[in-house]
Amino acid sequence: MTPLLERVRQPEFTGSNRCWPCTVLNGMLLWIGVTVVTVLGLPFVAVGLAAVGLATIVLRGYLVPFTPRFAPQLVSLLPGDPFDHDREPGSLSDTGTPDGEDVLTALVEAGVVVPDGEEIALEPSVRRAWREEMAELRTLDIEELAAVGDAVTPDSIDARGETRWGNAYVVLDAEDASLTLLPHAIAVAELAAARTLESRVDDERIRLAAGRPFRTLLEACPLCEGEVIVSTSTCCGDVTPIGSEPKEKLVCPDCSVRLFTYE
Repeated sequence: MTPLLERVRQPEFTGSNRCWPCTVLNGMLLWIGVTVVTVLGLPFVAVGLAAVGLATIVLRGYLVPFTPRFAPQLVSLLPGDPFDHDREPGSLSDTGTPDGEDVLTALVEAGVVVPDGEEIALEPSVRRAWREEMAELRTLDIEELAAVGDAVTPDSIDARGETRWGNAYVVLDAEDASLTLLPHAIAVAELAAARTLESRVDDERIRLAAGRPFRTLLEACPLCEGEVIVSTSTCCGDVTPIGSEPKEKLVCPDCSVRLFTYE
Protein backbone atom coordinates (compact mmCIF):
# COMPACT_ATOMS: atom_id res chain seq x y z
CA MET A 1 0.00 0.00 0.00
CA THR A 2 1.37 3.43 -0.96
CA PRO A 3 2.19 5.98 1.79
CA LEU A 4 -0.76 8.15 0.69
CA LEU A 5 -3.25 5.28 0.94
CA GLU A 6 -1.72 4.22 4.25
CA ARG A 7 -2.37 7.70 5.64
CA VAL A 8 -5.98 7.64 4.43
CA ARG A 9 -6.71 4.11 5.68
CA GLN A 10 -8.21 3.69 9.15
CA PRO A 11 -7.13 0.24 10.45
CA GLU A 12 -9.31 0.62 13.54
CA PHE A 13 -12.39 0.40 11.28
CA THR A 14 -11.11 -1.95 8.55
CA GLY A 15 -9.67 -5.45 8.26
CA SER A 16 -10.70 -7.69 11.15
CA ASN A 17 -12.11 -4.61 12.90
CA ARG A 18 -14.52 -3.84 10.07
CA CYS A 19 -18.15 -3.67 11.17
CA TRP A 20 -19.97 -5.32 8.28
CA PRO A 21 -23.47 -4.11 9.22
CA CYS A 22 -22.11 -0.54 9.26
CA THR A 23 -20.36 -1.20 5.95
CA VAL A 24 -23.57 -2.52 4.40
CA LEU A 25 -25.53 0.46 5.75
CA ASN A 26 -23.03 2.92 4.29
CA GLY A 27 -23.08 0.99 1.00
CA MET A 28 -26.86 1.27 0.84
CA LEU A 29 -26.71 5.01 1.50
CA LEU A 30 -24.11 5.35 -1.25
CA TRP A 31 -26.33 3.38 -3.64
CA ILE A 32 -29.27 5.66 -2.86
CA GLY A 33 -27.13 8.74 -3.49
CA VAL A 34 -25.82 7.37 -6.79
CA THR A 35 -29.37 6.46 -7.87
CA VAL A 36 -30.66 9.95 -7.10
CA VAL A 37 -27.83 11.61 -9.03
CA THR A 38 -28.43 9.27 -11.98
CA VAL A 39 -32.16 10.06 -12.02
CA LEU A 40 -31.27 13.76 -12.07
CA GLY A 41 -29.48 13.12 -15.37
CA LEU A 42 -25.89 13.37 -14.14
CA PRO A 43 -24.41 9.96 -15.05
CA PHE A 44 -20.77 11.06 -14.97
CA VAL A 45 -21.25 12.59 -11.52
CA ALA A 46 -22.91 9.35 -10.43
CA VAL A 47 -19.92 7.29 -11.61
CA GLY A 48 -17.52 9.59 -9.79
CA LEU A 49 -19.62 9.49 -6.63
CA ALA A 50 -19.73 5.69 -6.74
CA ALA A 51 -15.97 5.38 -7.24
CA VAL A 52 -15.05 7.83 -4.48
CA GLY A 53 -17.67 6.40 -2.12
CA LEU A 54 -16.55 2.79 -2.58
CA ALA A 55 -12.90 3.74 -2.13
CA THR A 56 -13.75 5.61 1.05
CA ILE A 57 -15.69 2.66 2.51
CA VAL A 58 -12.88 0.23 1.62
CA LEU A 59 -10.10 2.37 3.07
CA ARG A 60 -11.83 4.03 6.00
CA GLY A 61 -14.60 1.61 6.92
CA TYR A 62 -17.46 4.03 6.39
CA LEU A 63 -18.64 6.87 4.15
CA VAL A 64 -21.11 8.85 6.28
CA PRO A 65 -19.11 11.17 8.56
CA PHE A 66 -19.02 10.34 12.27
CA THR A 67 -20.51 6.85 11.77
CA PRO A 68 -18.35 5.49 14.66
CA ARG A 69 -19.82 8.19 16.91
CA PHE A 70 -23.53 7.83 16.25
CA ALA A 71 -23.75 4.13 15.34
CA PRO A 72 -23.02 2.91 18.90
CA GLN A 73 -25.74 5.20 20.27
CA LEU A 74 -28.28 3.72 17.85
CA VAL A 75 -27.19 0.14 18.49
CA SER A 76 -27.35 0.61 22.26
CA LEU A 77 -31.11 1.19 21.94
CA LEU A 78 -31.61 -2.27 20.44
CA PRO A 79 -31.93 -5.44 22.53
CA GLY A 80 -28.93 -7.76 22.47
CA ASP A 81 -26.00 -7.21 20.17
CA PRO A 82 -27.33 -7.33 16.60
CA PHE A 83 -23.83 -6.72 15.20
CA ASP A 84 -22.45 -9.72 17.13
CA HIS A 85 -19.32 -7.82 18.16
CA ASP A 86 -18.61 -10.11 21.09
CA ARG A 87 -18.72 -13.41 19.22
CA GLU A 88 -15.63 -15.46 19.91
CA PRO A 89 -13.70 -16.41 16.75
CA GLY A 90 -13.49 -20.05 15.70
CA SER A 91 -11.13 -22.43 17.48
CA LEU A 92 -9.75 -25.95 17.17
CA SER A 93 -11.65 -26.58 20.40
CA ASP A 94 -14.89 -26.24 18.40
CA THR A 95 -14.24 -29.63 16.79
CA GLY A 96 -15.78 -31.73 19.57
CA THR A 97 -12.94 -31.69 22.09
CA PRO A 98 -13.00 -32.11 25.92
CA ASP A 99 -14.30 -29.40 28.24
CA GLY A 100 -12.06 -26.74 29.75
CA GLU A 101 -11.58 -28.37 33.15
CA ASP A 102 -10.42 -31.66 31.62
CA VAL A 103 -8.03 -29.80 29.34
CA LEU A 104 -6.51 -27.78 32.18
CA THR A 105 -6.10 -30.90 34.33
CA ALA A 106 -4.32 -32.71 31.51
CA LEU A 107 -2.01 -29.76 30.83
CA VAL A 108 -1.09 -29.45 34.52
CA GLU A 109 -0.40 -33.19 34.79
CA ALA A 110 1.82 -33.01 31.70
CA GLY A 111 3.77 -30.08 33.14
CA VAL A 112 2.72 -27.84 30.26
CA VAL A 113 1.27 -25.17 32.55
CA VAL A 114 2.54 -24.27 36.01
CA PRO A 115 1.17 -22.16 38.89
CA ASP A 116 2.07 -18.48 38.80
CA GLY A 117 0.65 -17.01 41.99
CA GLU A 118 -3.11 -17.14 41.63
CA GLU A 119 -2.81 -17.57 37.87
CA ILE A 120 -1.27 -20.18 35.60
CA ALA A 121 1.57 -19.79 33.13
CA LEU A 122 3.19 -21.84 30.42
CA GLU A 123 6.27 -23.77 31.48
CA PRO A 124 9.20 -21.76 30.02
CA SER A 125 10.42 -24.47 27.62
CA VAL A 126 6.85 -24.93 26.35
CA ARG A 127 6.51 -21.20 25.69
CA ARG A 128 9.81 -21.17 23.80
CA ALA A 129 8.74 -24.14 21.68
CA TRP A 130 5.33 -22.54 21.01
CA ARG A 131 6.99 -19.29 19.98
CA GLU A 132 9.29 -21.15 17.58
CA GLU A 133 6.35 -23.02 16.04
CA MET A 134 4.45 -19.75 15.53
CA ALA A 135 7.52 -18.19 13.91
CA GLU A 136 7.57 -21.05 11.40
CA LEU A 137 3.84 -21.13 10.71
CA ARG A 138 3.48 -17.39 10.17
CA THR A 139 5.72 -17.68 7.10
CA LEU A 140 3.23 -20.02 5.39
CA ASP A 141 0.46 -18.90 3.06
CA ILE A 142 -3.09 -19.82 4.02
CA GLU A 143 -3.15 -22.98 1.87
CA GLU A 144 0.10 -24.22 3.42
CA LEU A 145 -1.28 -23.42 6.85
CA ALA A 146 -4.41 -25.41 6.04
CA ALA A 147 -2.18 -28.38 5.18
CA VAL A 148 -0.79 -28.16 8.71
CA GLY A 149 -4.38 -28.13 9.96
CA ASP A 150 -5.04 -31.31 8.00
CA ALA A 151 -2.02 -32.94 9.62
CA VAL A 152 -2.94 -32.17 13.23
CA THR A 153 -6.71 -32.79 13.08
CA PRO A 154 -8.51 -36.16 12.85
CA ASP A 155 -9.16 -37.81 9.48
CA SER A 156 -12.83 -36.90 9.90
CA ILE A 157 -11.93 -33.22 9.44
CA ASP A 158 -10.77 -31.65 6.18
CA ALA A 159 -8.90 -28.35 6.35
CA ARG A 160 -8.68 -25.83 3.52
CA GLY A 161 -7.65 -22.23 3.11
CA GLU A 162 -10.15 -19.55 2.15
CA THR A 163 -10.26 -15.79 1.83
CA ARG A 164 -13.54 -14.10 2.74
CA TRP A 165 -14.08 -10.34 2.56
CA GLY A 166 -10.32 -9.92 2.28
CA ASN A 167 -9.56 -11.95 5.41
CA ALA A 168 -7.77 -15.32 5.35
CA TYR A 169 -9.16 -18.34 7.20
CA VAL A 170 -8.35 -21.99 7.74
CA VAL A 171 -11.72 -23.72 7.34
CA LEU A 172 -12.26 -27.01 9.17
CA ASP A 173 -14.95 -29.09 7.47
CA ALA A 174 -16.13 -32.00 9.63
CA GLU A 175 -17.98 -35.11 8.49
CA ASP A 176 -21.10 -33.93 10.31
CA ALA A 177 -21.16 -30.93 7.92
CA SER A 178 -20.18 -28.45 10.65
CA LEU A 179 -17.72 -25.73 9.67
CA THR A 180 -15.18 -23.99 11.88
CA LEU A 181 -13.47 -20.85 10.59
CA LEU A 182 -10.07 -20.11 12.10
CA PRO A 183 -8.93 -16.54 11.36
CA HIS A 184 -5.32 -16.43 10.17
CA ALA A 185 -3.81 -15.26 13.48
CA ILE A 186 -5.78 -17.79 15.52
CA ALA A 187 -4.88 -20.60 13.12
CA VAL A 188 -1.18 -19.79 13.56
CA ALA A 189 -1.45 -19.67 17.36
CA GLU A 190 -3.58 -22.80 17.82
CA LEU A 191 -1.90 -25.00 15.22
CA ALA A 192 1.46 -24.03 16.70
CA ALA A 193 0.14 -25.00 20.14
CA ALA A 194 -1.05 -28.38 18.86
CA ARG A 195 2.34 -29.08 17.28
CA THR A 196 4.15 -27.97 20.44
CA LEU A 197 2.17 -30.50 22.48
CA GLU A 198 2.76 -33.46 20.15
CA SER A 199 5.76 -34.62 22.20
CA ARG A 200 4.20 -33.71 25.54
CA VAL A 201 0.53 -34.79 25.45
CA ASP A 202 -0.62 -38.13 24.04
CA ASP A 203 -4.33 -37.35 23.75
CA GLU A 204 -5.00 -35.71 20.38
CA ARG A 205 -8.24 -34.19 21.68
CA ILE A 206 -6.37 -32.39 24.45
CA ARG A 207 -3.78 -31.08 22.01
CA LEU A 208 -6.51 -29.57 19.83
CA ALA A 209 -8.47 -28.15 22.74
CA ALA A 210 -5.37 -26.56 24.28
CA GLY A 211 -5.14 -23.94 21.55
CA ARG A 212 -7.89 -21.80 23.03
CA PRO A 213 -6.41 -21.52 26.57
CA PHE A 214 -2.97 -21.06 25.03
CA ARG A 215 -4.30 -17.95 23.27
CA THR A 216 -5.10 -16.35 26.62
CA LEU A 217 -1.38 -16.54 27.40
CA LEU A 218 -0.14 -14.85 24.23
CA GLU A 219 2.52 -12.24 24.90
CA ALA A 220 2.88 -11.15 21.27
CA CYS A 221 0.85 -11.27 18.08
CA PRO A 222 1.13 -14.61 16.23
CA LEU A 223 1.35 -12.75 12.89
CA CYS A 224 3.65 -9.79 13.51
CA GLU A 225 5.14 -10.41 16.99
CA GLY A 226 3.88 -6.96 17.96
CA GLU A 227 2.53 -6.05 21.38
CA VAL A 228 -0.91 -7.37 22.30
CA ILE A 229 -3.26 -5.43 24.56
CA VAL A 230 -6.51 -6.04 26.41
CA SER A 231 -9.31 -3.76 25.18
CA THR A 232 -13.06 -3.40 25.63
CA SER A 233 -13.57 -1.30 22.50
CA THR A 234 -15.50 -2.52 19.47
CA CYS A 235 -15.22 -1.56 15.84
CA CYS A 236 -17.94 1.05 16.29
CA GLY A 237 -16.85 2.50 19.61
CA ASP A 238 -17.35 1.71 23.28
CA VAL A 239 -21.13 1.88 23.68
CA THR A 240 -22.54 -1.46 24.83
CA PRO A 241 -26.10 -2.68 24.18
CA ILE A 242 -28.53 -2.18 27.07
CA GLY A 243 -28.22 -4.92 29.67
CA SER A 244 -24.72 -5.96 28.58
CA GLU A 245 -21.23 -5.23 29.83
CA PRO A 246 -18.36 -4.75 27.36
CA LYS A 247 -16.23 -7.86 27.11
CA GLU A 248 -12.48 -7.60 27.34
CA LYS A 249 -10.63 -8.71 24.24
CA LEU A 250 -7.01 -9.56 23.59
CA VAL A 251 -6.07 -7.74 20.39
CA CYS A 252 -3.09 -6.80 18.26
CA PRO A 253 -3.54 -3.11 17.39
CA ASP A 254 -0.90 -3.30 14.66
CA CYS A 255 -2.63 -6.11 12.75
CA SER A 256 -6.16 -5.09 13.79
CA VAL A 257 -6.94 -8.67 14.85
CA ARG A 258 -8.82 -10.03 17.85
CA LEU A 259 -7.06 -12.97 19.46
CA PHE A 260 -9.37 -13.82 22.35
CA THR A 261 -12.61 -12.66 23.95
CA TYR A 262 -12.70 -13.03 27.72
CA GLU A 263 -15.91 -14.20 29.33
